[in-house]
Amino acid sequence: MKNLSRPFCSGLLSTLLFISFLSPAQTDSVIVTGRIRNLSARLYRESPTVLVSRNNILQASRELVRPAPLAVDGTFRVSLPLTYSQEEMYFNYGRISTAFLAAPGALTIDLDADSLFTAAVPFRFGGVNAQVNSQFARYKAFEAAFPDKPDGKKLTTQVASLSSERALEVLTKAYQAPFVAFSRKEKAFPLVSRWITSSNRYNAAAFLYDKAAYEAEKIPVSLTDSLRPANDNILTAARTSAMNRFASYATQRVMTESTNSRSNGLTVRALSILLERYGKNLTADERLRLSDYALANSAKSSDLKFFDGLIKRSPDTLQRLVNYETLIQRSIRQFDSLAVNYIAAYWLATSLPGLTLNFAELLYDYGRPQVKDPALAQSLDELYRLEVKDSTRIRAAIETLKKAGNTASSLEISPGVFVTKSTLAGGFSLFDKVVNANRGKVIYLLFFSPTDEAARQAAIDAQRLRNAYSSRDFSLVYLPLPGTDQSLWPEISTRYNLAGDHLLLTDNQLLDVVERLRSDNDLSGTVINRTGKIVKRNAPLPGAFDEVKKLIDKNL
Repeated sequence: MKNLSRPFCSGLLSTLLFISFLSPAQTDSVIVTGRIRNLSARLYRESPTVLVSRNNILQASRELVRPAPLAVDGTFRVSLPLTYSQEEMYFNYGRISTAFLAAPGALTIDLDADSLFTAAVPFRFGGVNAQVNSQFARYKAFEAAFPDKPDGKKLTTQVASLSSERALEVLTKAYQAPFVAFSRKEKAFPLVSRWITSSNRYNAAAFLYDKAAYEAEKIPVSLTDSLRPANDNILTAARTSAMNRFASYATQRVMTESTNSRSNGLTVRALSILLERYGKNLTADERLRLSDYALANSAKSSDLKFFDGLIKRSPDTLQRLVNYETLIQRSIRQFDSLAVNYIAAYWLATSLPGLTLNFAELLYDYGRPQVKDPALAQSLDELYRLEVKDSTRIRAAIETLKKAGNTASSLEISPGVFVTKSTLAGGFSLFDKVVNANRGKVIYLLFFSPTDEAARQAAIDAQRLRNAYSSRDFSLVYLPLPGTDQSLWPEISTRYNLAGDHLLLTDNQLLDVVERLRSDNDLSGTVINRTGKIVKRNAPLPGAFDEVKKLIDKNL
C-alpha cells in the first residue's frame, strides 16, 4: 500500500494512455423507462426515486445502482451499460421490487400505484424481452407460494456424505423443483427457461463450492462444464455469487496444493523482474544482479538474503505483487485459462477497496494486462473506475492532512470528516480530547482495521446510525488500527464520505486506548454516555442497527 513516486512526464503520459484505454468499448446499453400511474402526492414524497441496479461478475456483494428521479406524472428514465448480452437487473420502488432481464435496446416497466401492494404481479413490461420479463414475474409469484423451496439446512444434511458429482445432481434437482412445477402449469419461453435454469444451476454450484471448501475437497475437472459453462452470455446474481465462491474455493485449493508441493509457484525470473520494476532505491549494482538472475532464472540459497532485503524496502507493495503473481502461477497448474482469468480479475477487484489511490493504480496497471477475457476485463475496468472516480477530492483531503503536519485537532479534511492526531501526545490524552469534545452526546466508537473488508463495511454501516440522530445528541467516532501507510484510512473515509470524528493513533498510542476499551477483537463497538463514561464495551456492530439503536436510545 505504498505510493510510488513517478516522473511528472511519465505520470502524465500513463494517465493519458489510461484514459484513452478506458474510454472506448462501452457500446451496449439498455434504456429503462416507465411510469407509475396514479402516483399520489404522499407516495411521491415517500419515494421520489426509482432505483435500477445491475451486477458485476467480480463482486457479488455490490449492486451497481442507478437512481432515476420520478417526474410529477410518475415517469422515469435511466440508461445502464451492459457487459453481457443478457443481464439480470433489478427494479426497486419503495418496498416493491422485481428482477428483469435486460438486453441492448429500450425496455419499459409500468406500475399502477393503486395496486402496488395488492396485485401478485404489479409490473407491466414492454420493449426488449417484454414477454420474457412478464412470464418471469409470474414465475416469481408462483415460486413465492411454492411449498417445497430449497432449504439450506436440509440440503447440507442431504449432500454431507455425497461425492461432488452426486451432490451436484441433488442440489440442481432441489433448486430446479419450483420451475419444473411452474412448467407443468405454463409453457416457458426458451429464454425464460435458460434464465431460470442458469440461475438454479449456479445456485447449486455455489452450494457445491462452499461444501468443497469446508470439507477441503477437490471438485473433479469433469464437472467444470456444468459448474462454469463456457460462452455463457447471461449474467445473473446467482452466477456472480457462484463465481465469487469459485474464486474463494480456487484460492484455498491453490494454497493447499502449495503446502504439499516443494515449488513456491514463483520463478526466480518472475521475482527478479518484479523487484527490478517495483523495488525501492535500487542501486546500479542491484539492478545488474537482478537482470542476471532473470536471465539465468536461477539463484543459490545464499541469494535469498539479497531478495529478502529488497522486499523489505517496500514490503506492502512487493509482497502484494508477489502474492498476486504466485497465485496466478499456481492457478495455471490447476485450472483452465478462463478460470485463471477470473481468479486474476477477482483478486484485483477485491483488493482495490482497501488500497490507497497510488497503490490501486500500481496494482491495476500491473494486473490488468493479464486479464484477457473481454467481459472480465470490462468488469474489472468498471470497478476500478468506481474506486478512483473521486481521486481529485481524495488527493485534496490528503494534502490538507499533510499540511497539518504532526498535529491535527478536529481538522476537516473533507465535508464532515474530522481528523484528530498528534505524534507528540499520549494515547490517553488524545482519546480524552475527542470524548471531551463530544460531551453532552452519546458516542458510538468503532474500533476496526481498514484493511479488513468486513471492518470497512461496518464503518460504512455506521453512517446509518449517525443519520438516525441529531448532531446535538449523537457522535460517531472512528478508531482505525494504524498501518504502514498512514494515508489509507483518510483516503477511504473521504472516498465513502464517512462523516464523523476520526482518531488516528500510532501503535504506541493505541496500546493506551486499547487498555481502556478492552475490545475482544480488532472489530468492536463501544458506547460512551453523555458524561464521557464507557457504558458498553464490545457493543453490537453497526450492521445490527436495531440493537445498537436501542442501546443508544437508552443512554440519550
